[in-house]
Amino acid sequence: MSNQQPGKTPRATEGMGGEGFYDSYSAIQRNAVLGQSERLKSAVRDLDMNRPELRVIDYGCGPGRNSMAAFHAVLDEIHDLRPDMPVVTIHTDQIGNDWNDLFANIAGPEGYLDRAGPVRPEASAGSFFDAVASAGSIDLGMSFMASHWLDGAIRISSPGTLFFADMKGEARQAIRDKADRDWSLFLRQRAREVRSGGWLVIEAMSAIKNPDDHSGLSAGGHRLYRAFWRVADGMVKDGLLDPASLEMFVFPLYFRELHEFRAPLEREADLREAFEIVELVSELIPNPYEQMLEDGADPAEYAQAYAAFARGFSESAFRNGLFKPSAASDDEVDRLADTFFERLESLFAAELGQHIFENHSMTLVLRRR
Repeated sequence: MSNQQPGKTPRATEGMGGEGFYDSYSAIQRNAVLGQSERLKSAVRDLDMNRPELRVIDYGCGPGRNSMAAFHAVLDEIHDLRPDMPVVTIHTDQIGNDWNDLFANIAGPEGYLDRAGPVRPEASAGSFFDAVASAGSIDLGMSFMASHWLDGAIRISSPGTLFFADMKGEARQAIRDKADRDWSLFLRQRAREVRSGGWLVIEAMSAIKNPDDHSGLSAGGHRLYRAFWRVADGMVKDGLLDPASLEMFVFPLYFRELHEFRAPLEREADLREAFEIVELVSELIPNPYEQMLEDGADPAEYAQAYAAFARGFSESAFRNGLFKPSAASDDEVDRLADTFFERLESLFAAELGQHIFENHSMTLVLRRR
């Protein structure tokens, strides 16, 4: 736990980068990875161990700490089967990722460089909606809590919300269509990169039907995103944010229902020919911030930790899509970011537990034909 004083949400200087900030406040993402070890080991056991080397890639690695458990599981299984097998581990993310933290994590006490067997880590900087590895080069691909992000910022008029699930009419259809195109593109790039007989293990936040919610869905962190809206709307009313920018700002992610994950793999002939769906399942990932409340944590400590988690994954999207269009300078962007997350922390403290979300996680396991 951070020693940050209550009421002062820690500052992530570059959103998901920023000197280890994301790693420090991403317990939910870490829980998602920990549950995938057996699936990854099963995929490894199906690989061709007579190849000169194996190449394992993490799509959307971030600073890397969260995926160390996955690489441990994969490397241990490979080298149990063939101790001398050379393995290339490829970590891919946006060019603005904190690559220094990534390699510090790889080489650190939770890293994998001291594991038995030869391992060579590499990095590939770029969007996973583009090619990030050579054609036919990947034996095992994995992606954790990343593929629900959309390809770039989007601007759609959506008064009263910034969350896809609460959008209505043409706006809702527009983001649904974009999410479908982006998911098809993600899969098509992976079909190019993963060799025949290779595997993909993908985990992302998902949505399930919920007639008791006005959106009709339980869509991951819908309570959290509604809290984001309340804070942003309050800042508009206080003259701190441009109202037109907020109206057009949509948080650039989409939590798919299971049929939406499956759709391109059944609809698109090339994807249908490329992949066999081995498993597609929705599971509930434990929320450590909810556990904090159940364990009787101090309200201020809970609010600080939960706001820091929210800042860790969301700040870059808010900076680029909402704060910069409302600011005259980089310093003002920083002030707006600090104000936003301080107000969010205050909201969490004042309305204890009301903005905790159920984390519906989808796991998709694909085998390349």
